[in-house]
Amino acid sequence: MDQGRAGERRTRDLSWGDARARALMHALARDAATRAGFRVCAIEVVRPKGLLEFVAIYGDMTSAEERLGTASRLADMQAVFADGESFGHFIWIPDESFSDDTRERIDGVVVIPDIPTTGNPEDWHPMDMLVAQIADERGDLRALLYLDVPSDLRRPDKDRLLEISDELAMTLRSVVTAVEREEYADHMRVIRATRRLARSNPARHDVGHLLREARTTLLGALSVDELEIHLFLDQGDEKHDSLGLGMAPDVRRALDEAAARAWTDQRVLIIEATHIWGDPDLDLAHADWFTRALAAAGFEAVVVAPVGVDDEVLGMLMAARRTGSRRWTDGEGVAALELGHDLGRAIANAHATQRERRLLEELRELEEARHRFLRELTHEINNPMTVIAANAEFLAGSEFASERDHRRAQAILRGSERLGDLLEGLAMLSRVSDPQHPPSMQRMDLVPIVDDALGSMTAVADKANVTLHLVGDTREAIVFADPREIASAVTNLVDNAVKYSNTGDEIWLGVERRGDGSFSFSCRDEGIGISDADQEKLFLPLFRSTNEDALNRPGTGLGLGIVREIMQRHGGTVEVESRLGRGTHVRLHFPPLPQVEVPGPSPRSSFTQAGTNRLAGP
Repeated sequence: MDQGRAGERRTRDLSWGDARARALMHALARDAATRAGFRVCAIEVVRPKGLLEFVAIYGDMTSAEERLGTASRLADMQAVFADGESFGHFIWIPDESFSDDTRERIDGVVVIPDIPTTGNPEDWHPMDMLVAQIADERGDLRALLYLDVPSDLRRPDKDRLLEISDELAMTLRSVVTAVEREEYADHMRVIRATRRLARSNPARHDVGHLLREARTTLLGALSVDELEIHLFLDQGDEKHDSLGLGMAPDVRRALDEAAARAWTDQRVLIIEATHIWGDPDLDLAHADWFTRALAAAGFEAVVVAPVGVDDEVLGMLMAARRTGSRRWTDGEGVAALELGHDLGRAIANAHATQRERRLLEELRELEEARHRFLRELTHEINNPMTVIAANAEFLAGSEFASERDHRRAQAILRGSERLGDLLEGLAMLSRVSDPQHPPSMQRMDLVPIVDDALGSMTAVADKANVTLHLVGDTREAIVFADPREIASAVTNLVDNAVKYSNTGDEIWLGVERRGDGSFSFSCRDEGIGISDADQEKLFLPLFRSTNEDALNRPGTGLGLGIVREIMQRHGGTVEVESRLGRGTHVRLHFPPLPQVEVPGPSPRSSFTQAGTNRLAGP
């Protein structure tokens, strides 16, 4: 007796997806029938939630191809097995052993072969059943193998039943291997799809793109008819009912809660007509609703896999197959659960990237607002400051003003001059820290820049009774930089060195040639120096030294901040060595010249000349 189908269900596409796998199962059925001496052999695979599916039928059976892919309930067959007797791997249930209850259970479910009933107890009866329960190494039932219609049409005795069990032991193990191979193939198919998603740059950076790409990719990878990815935090997700079930809010909330429980228990839910597997609470409350919804949408089943990361459930993946589609395999259920993990990580990463991008955009907008504010501030204050300075200068030089008024006018002039320096520094800091206005990079010689700074600052140094020296190698030193900004940085450092030197001190300026072909500007003085504590805050805008001697000297606290901004946007660095009361040594390190094709040789463009430069001593 060969088992038939329950519920008249036929697949459009067999679970055994590729031709080689189907051919293997058919070959195993043929081998079992031949070895055991039977005309018919059928193999059913155990599917999730107590279902069976025919995957191979060998022999002269009416409409055998129509039986492939049909399903029945495992519980019905297990009730039949209780009426039988075990012989090795097989259970033998002769016609006379069937109870009334089991006959009722299998009525319309089994296929009765077209052989005569002789009445001889030694002959094979059309209702006789010989079936092997095939378990894996863990003891889980994975498949059933049926033998029907022996070649001699005689019932096997007990010894023959044990012989058949021994003869087919290897074949039965091969069936388990084929089932596990199918599951492995399902896993690999989904893993490949997930990896394609993970490698997608747009999907890594945008949750909406990730969900759209995931749906398109996984429809094929999971071989489903419809797929919906529902995120709990997506307030507009109800508008995207891909399955067309039209879930009411209370049903959606109940399903969300069931998905959260499924994530905790690490399982999937299978929603079928009349029953929801995997969550008794959801089944009790809404099984009838889902029965009607699935029937209206034409779905055989909907598999719900929770989506999350670590201990947090983010949503669910709902995959549906229409009536007549192939059944879900255990491997697909496990793969869907693993996919929930992979998809959860991808969604969490995309959310984090989106948050990071939003934050960066907000920071960029704040930075642009700061630059606009500084530009407007310096522009708006500069005009009245010019008026104040002009009038103060007029009063200071007026012959009608008293000595007291002259002193007041001079104080106003000094204050307006310091305020003007501050505004100029703020404008410069805003300009060199604005990423929207990069430096005008070009090949330039660093030596003339240093020489010009020396010339422009000589008068200031002479007034302070400080001596400037140009030392070291004065050969061409080509760097890739903005001449205007580098001149500003060099002048700032020389001005600082003069400002914080004492009468009679000396300052040494020069260009150092480094081993990797790059260059550094060096400025060393004998001034008041900088404490270790102040060096940690040296480059903060508007920072003034805590040294009382330094505070008594004019300054805005912007100079070194401007220098660092300039060097950072040139890819260089600033190095400061200082000891309080012993002077300061500042170096501007420029990166090596970019390797670009320059047409024609030019001796003036070479920067690989050998030799080193040492600053002269005091």
